[in-house]
Amino acid sequence: MNSLSHGFLFLCGLSWLLCEVCVGAGAGYWTPVWLYLAGFIVMFTIMGCLPVSDKTINFAGPVFTILIGAGIAFYGIEAMGSGFLGAALRLLGAGTLIVLGVISLLGREKGEAHSH
Repeated sequence: MNSLSHGFLFLCGLSWLLCEVCVGAGAGYWTPVWLYLAGFIVMFTIMGCLPVSDKTINFAGPVFTILIGAGIAFYGIEAMGSGFLGAALRLLGAGTLIVLGVISLLGREKGEAHSH
């Protein structure tokens, strides 16, 4: 992770997506729970368990942040029919995560270009 704020928002997004998935599971939709679990295992295997370089972690963090934002955006689009406010808040949060991920990827590339 590039910064403490990025890590904090990453964990907020991860928790938010877990909440969305669990609400769906409460309604009987278990496939998103299994997809979340598989993604969680892959994500933390790459970022926490495997002996990978800092460069790989600084690339994987923003990529997973973008994927988490896309998952929340999916729930935001899905909620458009039931209520505007909930959908708008989900889309705003998802957009924030996606923009954060893109900025982190762009900042990482610029930082690597200057360090050589």
